[in-house]
Amino acid sequence: MENVAEGSQQAALSLRLRPRAAVGSSWVASTSPALTATLTSRSWDRVGSQPGSPFDSVAVVTLSSGAVVRLSRQYGLLAGPRWLTLTSTAPQYVIRELPVALAGSPLSPDRLFDLHPGDLLGYETTPQSVGGPPCTSTYTLRAMLTRQVVGDSLIFTYRQQSKVVNHRISGCFGTPPGTVLGPVQTGRLAFSLRTGQSQQYEALPLLSGEYRELSRFAGSVVLVGLGLSQPTFPTCQSGNTILGYEYLHRSGMASNNTLSYGTITDGNWFQHFAAETGLGDIRTDEKTLQYSVKSGFTGPIICGSNTNYATLLPTRAAQAAAIATLHPNPAAEAATLTLVQPARAGASLRLTDALGRAVWRAPVAAGQRRPYPYRWSGSPPASTCSTLPAPMALPRRGS
Repeated sequence: MENVAEGSQQAALSLRLRPRAAVGSSWVASTSPALTATLTSRSWDRVGSQPGSPFDSVAVVTLSSGAVVRLSRQYGLLAGPRWLTLTSTAPQYVIRELPVALAGSPLSPDRLFDLHPGDLLGYETTPQSVGGPPCTSTYTLRAMLTRQVVGDSLIFTYRQQSKVVNHRISGCFGTPPGTVLGPVQTGRLAFSLRTGQSQQYEALPLLSGEYRELSRFAGSVVLVGLGLSQPTFPTCQSGNTILGYEYLHRSGMASNNTLSYGTITDGNWFQHFAAETGLGDIRTDEKTLQYSVKSGFTGPIICGSNTNYATLLPTRAAQAAAIATLHPNPAAEAATLTLVQPARAGASLRLTDALGRAVWRAPVAAGQRRPYPYRWSGSPPASTCSTLPAPMALPRRGS
């Protein structure tokens, strides 16, 4: 059993416990402080004092300091001293609520990430700035594509796009003001429904007070569970219950040769998940969720403003309009195609029907832009009466 540091009362230490040892046997539980442990009893006993508390195999370990530790095979630590270095004045930890299955807890991935295809998440990343306003802000819009349960895993796929806004502020050098649009990317999130762990989110599913080394900063940074709370956020998530985690940096060695960790001096870093609204990661360090559209029983649930995200992840029609426009559309007998940019050498046009079969092909002269009329006799192909992206792939080189 590991005891976290308790200010000046106690340094972090480890206590060796043997709940499966022979009853009456003793062993060295700790060398600093010097503590001996004895397995006093092991019996089938009621776990807690609450009415209806279940029975389990319970081991009682008595320390040489007089403190008593009570352990359950199924529910873990039931009672024990909060400070192992003190005797009579050490407050006693006693379990108040029994642990629940992961699926029924706020740590469950399918509750934290209650997302479905079509849901939108808009994030803002603004670096912390000590000397003045930040020079840049990054806006990322994520669209959920699929949600799938495979075995004991919950898997999402998504696509997202970001833009970096360089602010025109005194003191911001090296980057001209303006907006830089990034490419559309795809990604994947995966969670174990059995353990709650995820490669994308290392903090999950630590309980309040639990800690784990951050793999990319092994030995120098740990993640600590903060439990559930209702902090005030400058977004529409304000007032909702969140699950929080904190980053601690290694600050040196304690007097008993154990590692010591402390808060980050330039503004501590946190990670928060939407335990109540199911929107997943709503804050990681300098990135916060500012906008979301989530499917609901009576329609979409919109949170925040899409002002900074309206131009991200364009629809197929918008993507096609950036290449060419067709007028009129739909058309009965004739339509004129106008390319946004002059055609490159070797480009051609191809018109397909609803089944993807080519019904018309034509080369495009290099540099040609408009007009480019297309006429047919009789009834036009059924697909030409839909929007531009469905019937036509434009332009293609060498087709």
